Amino acid sequence: MFNLSPSPKNRLHTRFSSYSLFLNQVLLGKFQKGSTAVKQFETQLKERFDAEHAICVYQCRLGLYFATKTLIKPGQEVILSPYTLIDVINMVIFAGGKPVFADVDPETCNISPTEVERLINPNTGAVLITHLHGLCAEAHRIKAICDRFNVPLIEDAAQSFGTTERDGKPVGMLGDVGVFSFEMHKNLPTWLGGAVVTNRSDVAEKIRAELPTFTYPPLPGITQKVKKGLIHDITMSPLLFQLVTYPIARYAYLKEVEFINRKVRRNPQVSKIAAELPDVYKCHFTSLQAKLGMLQLKNVDSDIKVKVENAHLYHEGLQNIEGLRLPPLRDDGSNAYLWFPVQCENREALLKFMFEKGRDIAPGHFTNTADSPRFAEYYRDCPNAKQVEKELIFLPTYPRYPQAEIRKNIEVIQQYFKTQVKPVEKQAVGASY
Repeated sequence: MFNLSPSPKNRLHTRFSSYSLFLNQVLLGKFQKGSTAVKQFETQLKERFDAEHAICVYQCRLGLYFATKTLIKPGQEVILSPYTLIDVINMVIFAGGKPVFADVDPETCNISPTEVERLINPNTGAVLITHLHGLCAEAHRIKAICDRFNVPLIEDAAQSFGTTERDGKPVGMLGDVGVFSFEMHKNLPTWLGGAVVTNRSDVAEKIRAELPTFTYPPLPGITQKVKKGLIHDITMSPLLFQLVTYPIARYAYLKEVEFINRKVRRNPQVSKIAAELPDVYKCHFTSLQAKLGMLQLKNVDSDIKVKVENAHLYHEGLQNIEGLRLPPLRDDGSNAYLWFPVQCENREALLKFMFEKGRDIAPGHFTNTADSPRFAEYYRDCPNAKQVEKELIFLPTYPRYPQAEIRKNIEVIQQYFKTQVKPVEKQAVGASY
């Protein structure tokens, strides 16, 4: 009944140029030479965001480190969401901050403005919000709270490049500093990399003053990402995926073949424990990355448009299912739908059912860091983040994902919930006759 060889749940926004340019730069020995392309890319970013300053950095998390370090005093608190990567918390600590976890809104999975207002105090050095899954995190509300207390706002827009707030202002420019990611899974991939945008000259000057102290060579890290990207693109190519990759992944999931499942799933991030910023992050953004960024910048808006159309299809087909929580439907530019995240109480049962029916979807891979033993001294009970961690599922929205596949996903999800009618409810209906 259902196609047992679907389209893959995730494909990168890479193109042939992503690989050819890398090879060209490395073979000709131009990988780390010249800053002209980096300056050109920064200029394009400034123009796009109408920002006074745009600074390219080796990784988004490095940008978060810089933003925090330049805005707070050592020992001050930084209010942030617990539903994020471990290294986001690490960057706050490396920058001298004390993480204070504010629970998320269960509908959006973003930090709750109400919680921010409850937790802000005289020792708050900054509020760090994450625009998760491409969905704007009500920055206008949180900015108003921060302004009342004279506290700076940092925007982690790693997953939301190209989105805008309700007034049409680009995400990343609503607070004091915005930070973006150009990692290979994002919608503007330069393998590794990110950017800091701001209108605050004091912040930009401090960041630019520290960058020249970085010497760690970036080639190994970028090369590793290119290798992973190439393997991903090959294994997710339509023919190979349908004939080899998916049948193996489906069998391993249904038969619980863990050594294969470990290679397939995106696991929660694990990083080495450190007391300060590790040397591996002390790298420069390269001309290669800048050239890739400029090549792909023109595709961002059209790609988002397709993702929004895909999200509308999901919403239309799933909105009336009791027991399935959907993200807010927005077509005003404030949601780029990196995925279409839904929440289901019995996530594993739904995932298994979809694999049985020949679908390919993924569970959420972020964790509730407020519960992490690693950050035990900063523990705070965040029940909504716990729930999201257990229930979140990603439905594919990427531009090359066929709408016919979206309809099949919807059909299978509808079928699953039809099978979930409780026996007691059936008995109650029968007794009424």
